[in-house]
Amino acid sequence: MFFNSSIEKYEILNRNHLKYLAIIFMIIDHISFFYDPTNPIIIACGFISRTTTPIMALFIAEGYHYTRDVKKYMKRLFIFAIISYLPFTLFMAGSLIPVQLFSGAVNPEFFFASGELNPQPFVYLLNSTLVILETSVIFTLFLGLFTIYLWDKINLPNYIKVIITLLIVWISAFSDWKFLLIAMCLIFYFLKDDPKKLWGVFSIIAILNMFSVRIFSNPFYPAFTMNFELSEVGIILVPLFFALYNGKPGSKSSFHKWFFYIFYPGHLLLLGLIRMLI
Repeated sequence: MFFNSSIEKYEILNRNHLKYLAIIFMIIDHISFFYDPTNPIIIACGFISRTTTPIMALFIAEGYHYTRDVKKYMKRLFIFAIISYLPFTLFMAGSLIPVQLFSGAVNPEFFFASGELNPQPFVYLLNSTLVILETSVIFTLFLGLFTIYLWDKINLPNYIKVIITLLIVWISAFSDWKFLLIAMCLIFYFLKDDPKKLWGVFSIIAILNMFSVRIFSNPFYPAFTMNFELSEVGIILVPLFFALYNGKPGSKSSFHKWFFYIFYPGHLLLLGLIRMLI
């Protein structure tokens, strides 16, 4: 078994169960975007949904371990990252062409305090036009998978791998969950046989996430930013769900393999259209 929680009597969830739980939590999180983020119910929704991305990171590590063709796996993720870009943009901004014209000096706070855009997208000005560059979490998962492959299979000096990894971290500033997701993919693969060290490093990642630490977050703020967000504390629930995971795949129907790839851009498109209409 790839991942062993060592608590056998509670291992009641197979991979499909965990995957669909993650999808449900993701939907809850995305629907909560339509409501006041200070509402306690919405904060609670954000709390539970913070388990989704670490579960995805675990599946990337497992997928790398079990796949017969990692390059094909990376290609598939990259293609669906491209497919998901416009639905993601529509969902985050309520428009497929999220532009806002300005005259005179630009006030960076407008982008992040006016309520016209979600605070997450990486944005920049091009000829006074606001452009969203941030891609979805699928692209970050692709980067995480490639980074595992880099350190596990590619024959290069370590210092070159470090340089490439730092470049990947910078690129991840353009995608959802950024370098924290890449770090989770790495520890779930390379520390899978050392649970104490794995959860020790994960705790550091969780703390960074709770304080929304971002590196290279956007061009209008310093390269390093930090602020506490209550909903992010939900990441502490991750060990609980992993303790319930038995490491078994469940049904191997192709439906389970392809459902997320199709559902992810599909639900973003639907929610984005709703956001655009309201």
